[in-house]
Amino acid sequence: MDTYYDTGALIPLYVDEVFSRAVTDYTARCGVPIPFSLFHRLEFENALRLKLFRKEIDSERLKRILSHIGDDLNSGHLVLRPVNWIDAFDKARTIGADVTAKTGCRTLDLIHVTIAVQWGCPTFLTADGRQIAAAKMAGLCTVDLRELHQQRGDGRGYSGVVREQQAKYSCSSRKRGSNKIPIQQYGNKEVL
Repeated sequence: MDTYYDTGALIPLYVDEVFSRAVTDYTARCGVPIPFSLFHRLEFENALRLKLFRKEIDSERLKRILSHIGDDLNSGHLVLRPVNWIDAFDKARTIGADVTAKTGCRTLDLIHVTIAVQWGCPTFLTADGRQIAAAKMAGLCTVDLRELHQQRGDGRGYSGVVREQQAKYSCSSRKRGSNKIPIQQYGNKEVL
């Protein structure tokens, strides 16, 4: 479990978005389970309900996606890990003091960075430029979904409200062992 996925990097595994192919390809190359927290789950489920509110998905699609999340937790594709919240918030304050005035990183994005640090995940996957800057300043390697998306030749695009300038990821994803997980086992059966 070397890569920490920001929630915005998890959503395209389950909902057809502009970064779906890029994140699916990256996940297949890594071939390892994705670490997942209750914070991810809360943010993910709320993002899906916002999509329902905005009429981007219907209630049946919401139920299917939530079911896929449950299936992926049960199968081990997503691995629920505990977070020491006292340490996470304390570290977020420390990192925030160093990076927020320089990067504009938001609180929830800082919390993701601190969880990645707490879990010992050396690589951070996101499409948020401010979060990339914060993760780098916290000592993490970063993988920018926007860059992966362009490398695939899918054109330029952004999911959600991400409107950051293009940034290169600071270290390439390392090849993992032979424990590849087939793409079709991840949640977004309709995209994959």
